Amino acid sequence: MEQKQQAHINISAPNLVNICVDWAENGELSGRVYHCYSTEPETFSNLMHLINLMDAFFDRISFPQASTKPRYFVKPDEVLGPKPVKAVAQEDVIRFTGSLATFITCVKFRQNSAWQGEMFWVEKGESYRFFSTLEFIKLVDRGLVK
Repeated sequence: MEQKQQAHINISAPNLVNICVDWAENGELSGRVYHCYSTEPETFSNLMHLINLMDAFFDRISFPQASTKPRYFVKPDEVLGPKPVKAVAQEDVIRFTGSLATFITCVKFRQNSAWQGEMFWVEKGESYRFFSTLEFIKLVDRGLVK
């Protein structure tokens, strides 16, 4: 279960992600994701797309490293390429906001095929800890309920 805590964010984390939600309807959402390894945002069209986008980002920068590796019947082509280099300062990453909600997120661990970390909900000025990907999803969803 997530824990509300005092508003604090470590903007020096290499995997800091700014999730800007611009549209939400009937449980679906879309928006932009900013991180310091790109000058342009990555867009997502639904929640599953967001989860996959962030997980692929963590794999590209090798942080946080996953404690488990998925198993496949047919192994997909792995095209990670060289580790990306920082393109913008973290201060620039957190300056963007979503039309509906903004979540500054830092996943600290990827253990047991789940995420553990912290999220700062900008519009409310509140920080939360989450101990699973499901808790992360519930926090994002809570920010979009009118």
